[in-house]
Amino acid sequence: MGLTRVKDILKMADENRFAAAAIDVFDYQSAEWVVKAAEREQMPVLLMFYPDMSSFIPFTTMAAIALDLAKRAAVPVGVHLDHGKSYDVAVGGIAAGFPSIMYDGSARPYEENLAVTASVTRCAHVLGIDVEAELGTVGQGSRKEDFCNSELYTMPEEAVDFVQRTGVDSLAVAIGNSHGHYVCEPNLDISRLDEINKSIDVPLVLHGGSGIPAEQMIESVKYGINKVNIGTEFFEKCKTSVAAHMGKGGFVL
Repeated sequence: MGLTRVKDILKMADENRFAAAAIDVFDYQSAEWVVKAAEREQMPVLLMFYPDMSSFIPFTTMAAIALDLAKRAAVPVGVHLDHGKSYDVAVGGIAAGFPSIMYDGSARPYEENLAVTASVTRCAHVLGIDVEAELGTVGQGSRKEDFCNSELYTMPEEAVDFVQRTGVDSLAVAIGNSHGHYVCEPNLDISRLDEINKSIDVPLVLHGGSGIPAEQMIESVKYGINKVNIGTEFFEKCKTSVAAHMGKGGFVL
């Protein structure tokens, strides 16, 4: 219980046929709420930090908060840096204290993404840090072409080559999912997911979990997803809950 390696949580998820919720948090309260919810449900959870949030709270501060909450939790809690889009940001997450990081080079040409991912992974593994990478285009839900164009999806044969040559611990895939609000209902390519899952032996990650219909989410877990990222939906719940509390006179100076 308590602080647990992300790769161990994902292994647990794979062996027991479930997906761990990975929630983007941004301060002490948001991280504490996630841990309390996980304890209530008696489920493992991952606390993630999105690098762009560093304009509000430093990497080192958020890492320290998340690690402290994780250590005191009654359920397995992983701590992870989400979407490090450069070598410096990803490795900077290691220096800040994150025990698991993501390097996201999916916007780069394939060989460049592979080379930088491999370099990040070599550095991280020397220090016992887990690494997630991304292959394919997981764009924005506000652009239909980002998640409805199968040419942007992860190709199974590339996934095999990518995982073998980088040594990553988990892989985020593009199968009709995108970040943020979807302008129309997504339609996940479950057959592609199944083929990827049968081809490689690392846990698979689904980004853009906010707004995917429940039945599709269940199918994605059935066919290989072990980690589901949630940011937009959680941020909106935080906003509406705080607004409702303030409206009831809950804020007192």
